Amino acid sequence: MNITGLISGIVMLMSPSADVELANTIYKTVVTTAKVIEKTEDGTWGASAHEEGYQITKDTILIIGGVK
Repeated sequence: MNITGLISGIVMLMSPSADVELANTIYKTVVTTAKVIEKTEDGTWGASAHEEGYQITKDTILIIGGVK
């Protein structure tokens, strides 16, 4: 676990129930940002985009076929 995840987790635990949604949003944003940084450093954007294109095509075919 990285330091930003640890800090976000602590914020979520200490926040009152009304602010849990905000803390959850902050945590998800930090996790997403970490994934973006990791993909950028690894240079795997092309492979991810290619795979996502296949998944979108597959889902579209299933929707047209009435499976979903």
